Amino acid sequence: MNSYPKTEVNPELSSKTEETDETNAFHRFIPTGLSHSGKAKTPKDVLVVSILFGILGLSALNSLGLMALIGAYTSLASQKPPTLVQLSDGKAITAIASDNKTRSPEVVKQFVTQQVMALMTWTGELPSDASQNGQPLLDTGVEVTADKGLKKKITTTAWQASFAFSEDFRKGLLSSIAELTPTEVFSGSSKVILVPQTITAPEEIEKGKWKVNLVANLVTFSPLNQVGESVPFNKEIFIQAIDVPNLKADVSPLEQAIFKVKSSGLEIYAMRDLTRNDLK
Repeated sequence: MNSYPKTEVNPELSSKTEETDETNAFHRFIPTGLSHSGKAKTPKDVLVVSILFGILGLSALNSLGLMALIGAYTSLASQKPPTLVQLSDGKAITAIASDNKTRSPEVVKQFVTQQVMALMTWTGELPSDASQNGQPLLDTGVEVTADKGLKKKITTTAWQASFAFSEDFRKGLLSSIAELTPTEVFSGSSKVILVPQTITAPEEIEKGKWKVNLVANLVTFSPLNQVGESVPFNKEIFIQAIDVPNLKADVSPLEQAIFKVKSSGLEIYAMRDLTRNDLK
């Protein structure tokens, strides 16, 4: 039988070969970026990472935008829709609900202008809605109690406008107006006209309360003085929000007059002289 020479295997060489094979196999399962071989990232790797971060950023922005749209839609859906209101003349308007003490500056200023003008302008004629065939009717006046219990008259227009004042202020106001109103007004031989010069924008002093400064003149006309005699009428006027009364069917003329004045939801609760230092 032929015999072959025995080949001796070096144990140290075999061990190194096995170790090298295991190491190579291990490195094949490690991503290039995590390898500790010290290999630098290529521009291609940086581009891929940048694109991934860009996509994530755009996704985050889209999510935020979608959340904002959902929030806006929810807020809009929770708002009460405008209410359709039919006026006494048959016209229909839309109204939006607001706080019961909220009034726009324009409404406050218009209220003060109209009511103070009506209170302090005495022509001796009834309001235009009481005319007959387009001709104004002579105002016989409304009797009120003046100072010292005396009975005097004020014009019908001034009496109606007095309901724009708070009840605790109105009684003393009527007495003062009666003292100022010339008796010749009711015969048509004399007139007193309030001529405003400046009405300031309403200043809100607290929720539902405002202050307005009025600079005006009271001009009295008579047969002996057609040019008119003027006296200053400068006032600091305080206004507050009130509830609008309900107008029932078949109301009396008095109730209609009160409702007309109070329909704006405002009343004057104080009025005092405006000093020269306050004038601008």
